[in-house]
Amino acid sequence: MLSKKDKQPPTPVQPQATSTPVPPPAEPRVNTAMNNNSSNNTSATSPTAVTAVIGPKIRFKGELIGEEDLLVQGQIDGTINLKDHNLVVGQQGVVKANVIAKTVTIEGNVEGDLFGQEKITIKASSNVNGNITADRVSLEDGAKFRGSIDMDVDASKDPTKSNPLDKPSFNKPLEKDKTTTPA
Repeated sequence: MLSKKDKQPPTPVQPQATSTPVPPPAEPRVNTAMNNNSSNNTSATSPTAVTAVIGPKIRFKGELIGEEDLLVQGQIDGTINLKDHNLVVGQQGVVKANVIAKTVTIEGNVEGDLFGQEKITIKASSNVNGNITADRVSLEDGAKFRGSIDMDVDASKDPTKSNPLDKPSFNKPLEKDKTTTPA
């Protein structure tokens, strides 16, 4: 007589995989400075919103036009147009460009004119040499800034007015400092 134990078919032995397990895909890079609803005082490299990144070992020359938020940790020379999107220049970022973006947050070094459709924030770790135009401007204690600030930008929002990038100061390349040393 067979018992219940004998009536069940034997369980097949599964072969063990000998290959190395594949790690899960990396999480996308994220940035809190892109989230204007944040009420805490966190760095722009903390996670909450997905953004494009120019890494610290990337150098870009020319006209950069984008349709998404951007974090710059590398170097950009030329112009940056992120109209209706956000730009963050991280602590390692070096930008020698005229910039237009919805919001601009600077933690690194910038040389050039900045136009923010909503707001420009200059963090304590930053060094900015250029003119700022935005409805709202924030300069943290300890930030280095040389230039002018224009917070009366109603004409810039009028669609019949020209794009700030069409101004001669935005179209000409930034010139090197032409100071000379005495002979």
